Amino acid sequence: MFMGGVAPASFASIHQFLLLLLLFLGFLYLQITIHVGGLSEKITVSCKEGERQALLEFKAGLTDASGRLSSWVGDDCCRWRGVGCNNMTGHVIKLHLRNQIKESFLGFDVFNNAIEGIDPEATNKTSLGGTISPSLLKLKHLNYLDLSFNNFQGTNIPKFIGSLENLRYLNLSSASFSGTIPPHLGNLSRLQYLDLHTEYYYFDELTFNNLQWVSGLSSLRYLNMGGVSFEGKSSADDWIQAATMLPSLSKLHLSDCSLSKIPLSLPFYANFTTSLSVLELADNYFNSSIPPWLFNITSLTVLDLSGNYFKGPIPDTFSNTSSLQNLDISYTLIGGRLPRTLGNLCNLKRLHLSGCSNITGEITELVNSLSLCNSNSLERLSLMGTAVSGLIPSSIGKLLSLIDLYLSQTQLSGSIPASIGNLSSLRTLDFSETQIRGPIPISIGGLSSLRTLDLSGNQIMGSIPASIGNLSSLIRLDLSETQIRGPIPISIGGLSSLIILYLFETQITGSIPASIGNLSSLMTLEISGNQNTISSIPESMGELSELVELSITGSSLSGVISEGHFKNVTSLKVLQLGSEDPNNKLLRFEVSRDWIPTFSLEEIRLYSLQMGPNFPSWPATQKDLFFLTLSNVGISDTIPDGFLNLCAWQRIDHLDLSKNQIRGRVPNSFEFFTATYVDLSFNHIEGSFPLWSNVSYLNLGTNSFTGQIPKNLAVVLGSTVTSLDFSGNLLTGSIPSSICELTILRALIISHNSLRGELPNCWKDMKDLEVIDLGNNNLSGKIPQSIGSLSSLRFLMLGSNNFHGKLPLSLRKCTSLWNLDIGKNRFTGNIPTWIGESLSNLHIIRFRSNFLTGKIPSQLCNLSMLHFLDLSHNNMSGSIPQCLSNLSYLKSRDEENIELEFYEGIYQDQHMMVVTKGRELDYTQTLELVNSIDLSHNHLSGKIPDGITRLVELGTLNLSMNHLIGKIPEKIGDLRNLETLDLSLNQLSGQIPTSISSLTFLSHLNLSHNNLSGKIPSSNQLQTIGNESMYTGNFGLCGWPLANNCPGTNISPPPTYAKVDGEDGSDEEWMDMLWFYIGIIMGFIVGFWSVWGTLFFKKSWRIAYFRFIDHYIE
Repeated sequence: MFMGGVAPASFASIHQFLLLLLLFLGFLYLQITIHVGGLSEKITVSCKEGERQALLEFKAGLTDASGRLSSWVGDDCCRWRGVGCNNMTGHVIKLHLRNQIKESFLGFDVFNNAIEGIDPEATNKTSLGGTISPSLLKLKHLNYLDLSFNNFQGTNIPKFIGSLENLRYLNLSSASFSGTIPPHLGNLSRLQYLDLHTEYYYFDELTFNNLQWVSGLSSLRYLNMGGVSFEGKSSADDWIQAATMLPSLSKLHLSDCSLSKIPLSLPFYANFTTSLSVLELADNYFNSSIPPWLFNITSLTVLDLSGNYFKGPIPDTFSNTSSLQNLDISYTLIGGRLPRTLGNLCNLKRLHLSGCSNITGEITELVNSLSLCNSNSLERLSLMGTAVSGLIPSSIGKLLSLIDLYLSQTQLSGSIPASIGNLSSLRTLDFSETQIRGPIPISIGGLSSLRTLDLSGNQIMGSIPASIGNLSSLIRLDLSETQIRGPIPISIGGLSSLIILYLFETQITGSIPASIGNLSSLMTLEISGNQNTISSIPESMGELSELVELSITGSSLSGVISEGHFKNVTSLKVLQLGSEDPNNKLLRFEVSRDWIPTFSLEEIRLYSLQMGPNFPSWPATQKDLFFLTLSNVGISDTIPDGFLNLCAWQRIDHLDLSKNQIRGRVPNSFEFFTATYVDLSFNHIEGSFPLWSNVSYLNLGTNSFTGQIPKNLAVVLGSTVTSLDFSGNLLTGSIPSSICELTILRALIISHNSLRGELPNCWKDMKDLEVIDLGNNNLSGKIPQSIGSLSSLRFLMLGSNNFHGKLPLSLRKCTSLWNLDIGKNRFTGNIPTWIGESLSNLHIIRFRSNFLTGKIPSQLCNLSMLHFLDLSHNNMSGSIPQCLSNLSYLKSRDEENIELEFYEGIYQDQHMMVVTKGRELDYTQTLELVNSIDLSHNHLSGKIPDGITRLVELGTLNLSMNHLIGKIPEKIGDLRNLETLDLSLNQLSGQIPTSISSLTFLSHLNLSHNNLSGKIPSSNQLQTIGNESMYTGNFGLCGWPLANNCPGTNISPPPTYAKVDGEDGSDEEWMDMLWFYIGIIMGFIVGFWSVWGTLFFKKSWRIAYFRFIDHYIE
């Protein structure tokens, strides 16, 4: 029986009806869902009015210069830009107001990779700013808030954000917030993503005192606080305690947070050892060993500890983190050998050990192990700046996933294996500054993805392989400072993507191929250096339309540079051409007088080539020009007024027209727009002393300027001048006291003029003055006491004047002095002991040709940097101090510690007369190579100290014209670098030490006029320089080159031909010489009468000859 009397058929119908109704309702629900989700504009689901008003209040507090919120009008706030609503309820759940980041090319990083980074200035133009209104609290359903990369100009992060309890995503990074992060953010228990990090080019000054508030974010998966500074005083495990309380934390970024302590063990309640996949702690101040607990985080895929002070070896336990894909411990103090276990990390994609200079070991085992991994996933290997050594194994060709390989600045040696060509995915190959040698393998052409190839600073040799032209993706090629030789291959024209090409300091020869014009993307081309012998530059260079910097110099550069070389060059900013040899000007720069380039240069560097004789007009058309060098280019013209006007209204920061034959006059008064460096030296410019203002460095030396130094010098030159060089002119009169008003002056060089009178006593306020060179004038009087106030003074050069008196005691305060030259004056008295006690930085002492008396003070031996001592031509007496052997610079010179600034700093063109090799020579930039002691022409007595032979770096030793007695030191031959030895005109006795034969560099020797005796030692070097005058006046000496033979021997000059044993060839040699002179006389007689006798007897020849002479004279 059926219930209610309903038949089975009816029951079936009802069942079918209900089924159809259910399908209809499902279809209807689906349609509604589709419309709501995809066509919401057709359904009236708009935002809540209260939330719309809240957004408008929020907008009212913001500044919006670019109008990003201009769409925030109308009733439906869900359609406003950056606003997201729930499609069913209309509640605002999302505010995505992240500023659009503008990127630009920023150059190349330390790995030679092109950097495209954020352009802060461009990005800031579209930034939101102002204040964040608490009206956001009315958005009760808000779960996403992103205000990153805006500019809130140092305001604090609002505390009320911690009350937005539904937030799951919060990003306030790089938005120029400052102050302490409010701990109220710890109330956001539903938050999964928190980003407060700061980019280095933004001026955020966010700080935190502790991270205890983070423990309240129980749902957090991502935390980034990079660049936020820790300023608290909590314990070492404060930050790690907070992090370990987060059970879901997957990514933790705390780089550059000024953290200084990291615990060596984790608390027992640590939660993230199985969830954490990314841990970045770079650029902090951790200074312990690497904590062992890091290797217990089995889920870790990224570990970045770079830029810290971690020390100790790389732990073998790294092999426990088998999931690790990115390991970065670069730029730490980690050291020791590369552990074998690193090669077991087969999931590793990136291994960074760069900058760890204490890491040693061989690369072979690491590469071999990694190459055996089945996954073979390594993409980046960086060992740059480590002490890793060994050969690059051929197994490197099996790392087929490699994208970037940085092995620069290591101890790697051997050659580049041919298997390197198998790495078809490689984009960066950097082997620069290693000990790799040998040729570039031909297989390098197989690196089809390569973008950067840097082999600079190696012993790479051979030619550039033609296969290099296959690298069509190459952007940067650097083969500079190598032994590469031969021509540049024609195939280089195939590098269609090349932007930078460095071939400087190589041994490249031949012409630059015309195919260089095919490099349509090339921006920088530098082929310079004094080793290459590039002969010519092709006109196809004019096709490089993108070229920005062109630098081609060489010792054999020749040919003609014409307008065709710049035909389509429109982007050029830097042009450098010239010869490395100033005496070899084979290159000519020939353009028409009315040439106007299609580019606008910022820098022109043309030197040691032929451009003259006329002054070129085209540089005046370069409106962006700030650096101009036309040095040694053969200009013998006057400087056009138009060019000087250019300097007056345009910022020419660097102007160098030196070493030409520029003539005529320049304005006596002239004001530059502004200039750091102006050099017109070594020309023929005339006129009175020029008063040019707005110039920092002014060099008008070696010209023909006349007249006196104006008394209003300081007023006209202004307060910005730091260096004045008027040396080598015809200036007269005295030095005015107004020169002391140039209070920031660093160099005053007025040597080689005709100045006279006394120095003004006004120097006490010139605290920056480093150089005073007044040598070779007619100045007189005493050195002013106020010069002792110059605490920065390094060069005091007063030689070849008429100064008199004693050195003022105040000079002992000039403790920075390097060069003290008072030679060729009329100074009297003793050499002060305080020179050796107070002036510890002295390198050069030149007191020659004065009237100094007394003993040589032993305190001079304290001058550890002294390498030039000239006390000659005085009235010094007493003995040579035994302690001279303590001059440590002359005992052993560490080339790496030489203070090159002494010679390459502010006074690069210093001159000093040095007596060496029997002559007085003018030394300039090679003065650092002169190691000399000259005590000649005094009244010194006693013996030559034996210890002087320990000064093995000595090049000149002159003790002549004294009253020295005793023997020449037996170990004189230890002075291995000695070139000049003069002991003449003394009372030395005994034999000449045989060790003198070891002086292989000796080129001048004078032992004459002593009481030496015995046989003269023989050696190839002595025979080369030998002559009788070297030994004359020593009546006890015998042997060659003297005429008297030693007893029992028959010494003759070195044979000029081989003789048969026992043959006496003296008679035969005499006959040969006799017939030689007879032949010369007979030849002269015959030649004379053959010409003049014919003219005498043949009248027609005589008439023709004198007509020729008359014509030649006319």
